[in-house]
Parts: sequence; structure tokens; C-alpha cells
Amino acid sequence: MNVTERTFTTFEAAKVCGVFHTTVINWVNKGKLKAHCTPGGHRRIPLADLLAFMERFDMPIPEDLMQRAKRILIVEDDPPVQRMLLRTLSSLPGVEIQTCVGGLEALMAIGKEAPDLIILDIRIPQVNGLEVCRVLKSSEQTKPIMIVAITGEPLPAQTEALLKDLADGFFQKPLPTAALRAMAAELLELEGSAVPIPVR
Repeated sequence: MNVTERTFTTFEAAKVCGVFHTTVINWVNKGKLKAHCTPGGHRRIPLADLLAFMERFDMPIPEDLMQRAKRILIVEDDPPVQRMLLRTLSSLPGVEIQTCVGGLEALMAIGKEAPDLIILDIRIPQVNGLEVCRVLKSSEQTKPIMIVAITGEPLPAQTEALLKDLADGFFQKPLPTAALRAMAAELLELEGSAVPIPVR
């Protein structure tokens, strides 16, 4: 499973914490502040680790950092489509995106940390998308999760009617990326979601 989360350079973290860039590097080198290295050798600090560090040392946290990122889970087993969805949705402001390929994997991920929105392919391995919808909507804990269903195959009228009841949106492939992105922004109530989105 892949996760994209907001990260900070040491310069950005220094600005947020109100310290010198070298101080942040020192914190990282001493193991006080968690960071990982890019292939190019640059340090990147995940948002969650930066917030935990600032809370531990009673540093004032800027309001825009306190707002939790909206979580999107993409469930798609076709790698090119998954990459396209990731590219389309990662440009939305304030989102954190996970990807997985099968229904069972998706349900396990949701059990650990519920997303706000799922982009769900109907034809996926393990447990199909329709069954994932049923499971999520049958539990009070997962019922609020919004679902946008996608499929590349014609669905029986009965299945399509059921999906309209269970899901918040439905798209046929090839996916209209601008419309999908706009719907995700609207469902997540992201700032700027009313701004017209150019067609790619």
C-alpha cells in the first residue's frame, strides 16, 4: 500500500518552528525529530512527526497545520488507472492519499484508519467493490465514509441501481478526471472546490 503525506524540508520546518535551519538539522541528527532521506540525500519531515515534536516541546502550532488532512483511499487494481487517479487527486489541497488494489486490503486499511472518501473500482480482486460498499454502509462506524464508485465494464441495471443507493458518486471508465476531481473536492468540502477545474 502506498501513502502520500505532506512532508517538510528542513528549511520549511525551521520556518514553522521559528528556529534556524541548522537547529532543525541538529534535532534530526540527534533523533529528536523524525525525518527520512530522499534518494538525493535531502531530509523530509512528515507532517505527523513535525506536529508530534512541536506538541512534545510545547511549541505554538500554526492554525493551518492543525487542520487534519482529508484522507482519500484509492482502491484500484489497474496500475495505470491507479497512477492516473493518484495524479488527479494529489493536486487537491490538504489531502492525504492511500492506495490499495483489493477489497480485502481496503477493508483492512479502513479498519486501521477510516478515510473520508474512497475512490472504489467495482471489479477488484479478493472482495469486489459492491461488497465493500455493502460492508461499509452496514456499520455505523464506517457509514459516514463517502464512496465514489468507478467501473470499466457495463453493469447490470440492478447493480447500478444498488450502487446509486450505496455510493455518493459513480463514473464509467475512461474516467473524466476533471469531473472526478471536482466531485472529490465537493464531497470533502475543500477550499476552492467551487473554482472551475480545467480539463486535462
